[in-house]
Amino acid sequence: MSFINWLTPPTVTTVNPRREVLAGLTTFLTMAYILFVNPTIVGDGFELALMHALGTNTLGAQYQALVYTIKLGVAAGTAIAAAFGTLFMAFYARLPFAMAPGMGENSFIAYSVIPAFTTVLLGMGVVGSQAAVIALMTAITAVFIDGLIFLFTAWSGIRERIIKSISPNLSIGISVGIGLFITFIGLSLGGFVIPGSGTPVAFNTRAFVTPASILAFVGFILAVFLYIKRVPGAFLITIVTITLVSLVFNLAKPPSTPVQFPVFTTSIIPNLPNNIEWWFRLVSLAFPVAFSLWMIEFFDGIGTIVGLSNRAGLVDSNGRPINIGRALYADAIGTIVGALAGTTTTVIYVESASGIESGGRTGLTSLVTGLLFLAFLPLGPIVVMIPDCATAPVLILVGLMFVSLIPRINLNDLTEAIPAFVAMISIPLTYSIATGIGLAFITYTLTKLVTGRFREISVTTLVITIIFILYFTAMVPMLNP
Repeated sequence: MSFINWLTPPTVTTVNPRREVLAGLTTFLTMAYILFVNPTIVGDGFELALMHALGTNTLGAQYQALVYTIKLGVAAGTAIAAAFGTLFMAFYARLPFAMAPGMGENSFIAYSVIPAFTTVLLGMGVVGSQAAVIALMTAITAVFIDGLIFLFTAWSGIRERIIKSISPNLSIGISVGIGLFITFIGLSLGGFVIPGSGTPVAFNTRAFVTPASILAFVGFILAVFLYIKRVPGAFLITIVTITLVSLVFNLAKPPSTPVQFPVFTTSIIPNLPNNIEWWFRLVSLAFPVAFSLWMIEFFDGIGTIVGLSNRAGLVDSNGRPINIGRALYADAIGTIVGALAGTTTTVIYVESASGIESGGRTGLTSLVTGLLFLAFLPLGPIVVMIPDCATAPVLILVGLMFVSLIPRINLNDLTEAIPAFVAMISIPLTYSIATGIGLAFITYTLTKLVTGRFREISVTTLVITIIFILYFTAMVPMLNP
């Protein structure tokens, strides 16, 4: 019992071990989809960058094998990041919050950072697949360095102070925009939207006669049903079910071996000095892109912590989340370890609410979740074989979690609502989170200025706005020659 007490935060007076264990299992089932989705998203972004670097629309067997090894590396890194971050949360912060590579962060790295870095590298004379590989490793190195910055800002208290200086309405608008972007990616992976003829995008009229798209649609309906019925692990059940059906109809290939020693092909450790050198060289040329990555990572954790803490009643007499400093430390440490292992930014998952709703109140909940993630480490081949039609339904619905934040926007104050709206629509419609964030901050600052409310513009917001103005005037021509 002393061990359980060690994992119990100070405001919790009674602990039900059985309930805590079940809560940990529930949290794992609710968010285990990230084990399958993260390699898909990062691998897809790398594949797009690779085709751009090679100047082709198709990849031969050699480069398909390269993409496969990248996905294996991301899968191993995802399991390590989720396990370590969640276990650290259990033992250090003693809170029922689980961690894993974040949805939104992974999309930004895959579809904005890696392609942008690849384009810059091509302009520097780096050719072929090497440009895409260096871009990927540099992007993960950027996550590592950002994690070190987070650690310092958590220790110094700067992170909380900066977060409070940014309009919460703007932050929510950005989150919603990222959610819509993830949904758009899901629609694309499912084969429902394609580049249009005379229009930017169009509905794929052959979707419902294409086996993979039909399965994706069936998976979407299944996920909707399970999600509405609040079935634990609704997304995981959907992915597994559609994958099994895909195997039956030869839309997916089973791995030659279901279990193998983890392959850390995307780990930045073996070539850390070179990776850091490339980071310095690329960030000097594509600073706004790297800065956008830092911003997304920086602002992700605090809102989730506050929301989950209030939901669990883990707040002090002043309504402040308990152990928030320790939770932010765990957030930073998880990001550092995850990047070293070879994956994208590790964040606290809002899906932890499912375990909280099941009665989880202590670190024992996150301990169980973390151990379950660790058990998936040798299952990389199974994780990587998951077809797009199995992950697409989940991505489409994940957007709903972000869109649900809209009621928290102050729609009565148009100087707050309009910039938030710009963030919501510009992120998915420009297919760039960095562009959407920049347009939102510029709109926010200009809106406050023209309405005479310039005193409401914080120094932090003004600095970010200036950076993005420089981005749009100087960096865009170089990144999009």
